Amino acid sequence: MIKVDNSHRTRLFTNASSDEIDDLKSRVANKILEIESGSRDYNKLAMFENESYKDNISVFLYKKKIDEAIKLLLDEVADKAFKNELRNLQKNLFKVLIGDFKTIKEYLIELDSSNSKLIHRDSTTKSADFKKYQKRFEDLYTSQLSGSDEFKKSFFRLFTEQGINVCPYCNRNYINPIYKTEKVGNDYKKKSPDIEHFFPKSIYPLFSLAISNLLPSCDFCNKIKSNVDTYPNCKSPYEIEEDDFKFYFDPLDVSSSTIKLESKFDNSKILHLENLYAKVHNKFVDEIYLESRKYPLENRRFLNRFFSLPLDSQKRLYKRKMCNYYLEDDFNKQPLSKMTKDLFMQIKEDEE
Repeated sequence: MIKVDNSHRTRLFTNASSDEIDDLKSRVANKILEIESGSRDYNKLAMFENESYKDNISVFLYKKKIDEAIKLLLDEVADKAFKNELRNLQKNLFKVLIGDFKTIKEYLIELDSSNSKLIHRDSTTKSADFKKYQKRFEDLYTSQLSGSDEFKKSFFRLFTEQGINVCPYCNRNYINPIYKTEKVGNDYKKKSPDIEHFFPKSIYPLFSLAISNLLPSCDFCNKIKSNVDTYPNCKSPYEIEEDDFKFYFDPLDVSSSTIKLESKFDNSKILHLENLYAKVHNKFVDEIYLESRKYPLENRRFLNRFFSLPLDSQKRLYKRKMCNYYLEDDFNKQPLSKMTKDLFMQIKEDEE
C-alpha cells in the first residue's frame, strides 16, 4: 500500500480540453480549495451550474445525471424512508462527488451509524428498492466513466501526471495506460488499468462516481479485492501513511528470509499481500541481503556514510545502490519501492 495525493486539484477531470473548459476547471479548483479551507460547504459549487461548459467537468455532469436518476427512483421505490434518504443524498451530492477522502468517510460513518438504507452489506437480503437504486448508480458509473473514453482517459491522467506508475494497492504491478495510434492484427488499440472502488459500489452505490472513492489499480488487486467490504478497518491509499504498513524480514541471518507485513489494518489480509510477497519476491530480498553480507565492512562503511549525508545526496546514492526510490512520495513511481525501503532500513538496524 502506498500513498496517493488527494488534494483538491487531483479530484477534477474533464471530457475535453479548451481554453474555456480549462478556465472553468481552474476556477472550480480554486473554489474547492476555498471551501475546504473554510466552511467545507461543497454546495457552494452550485454557483457554477449555469456555466456553459459545466457538463465537460466530471463533478457537474455526474451531479446532473445522478439528480435525474434519483428523480426516477423516487417514482420507482415504495419505501417512504428510502425516498427520504434519496432526497437527503440529493442535498449532499457535491460533497459525495468531489469531497476529499476524509469528507466522504465521515459521511459514510454518519450514514452507517443511522442504519442508512443506502448501504447494504448482505447481498442475499437486498430489498427490491435497494436493487433498483444499486442498478441506477452502477449503470451511471458504466455509462459516464468506465464506458466513456474521454472521461476515462482524463481520469487516468490525474494519476499519470502525478507520476503514479504502479498499483497503489500492491506496489508490484505497473498500471500505465496504453493508447496506440493503430491496431496490429486483433490486438487492443487501447489498454488501461482498472478503476477500483475502495468502498465497493455493490455495498455503497452512492459512492459509484465519488472521485475520492476511485483509484487506478492493477487487474490482480481489483479482482482479488472484488466487493469485499473495506469499512471500517481498511485504509485507502488516499489516507495512508508510511508507517501504517511495514515489511520486515525474518530472519536476515540465514540464506533465505521470510517476508512479513505488519499492520493494524486489514488491507493486506483482503489483498493477500503478505502471502503474495512471500511467494513471489523472496528471492529478490535474499539477493539484496546476501549482497550486503558478502562485503560486511564495505556495507557498514556505506551505511555510516549514507546517514551522514543531506537528503538530496541520500536520494541519489540510494537510487544508485538499491535501484529504487527512497522517499514515500516517490514510492508510486516504481514497483517494490516500499518493500525495498523497509529492507534497507532493516539492514541498517542489523548493523547497529
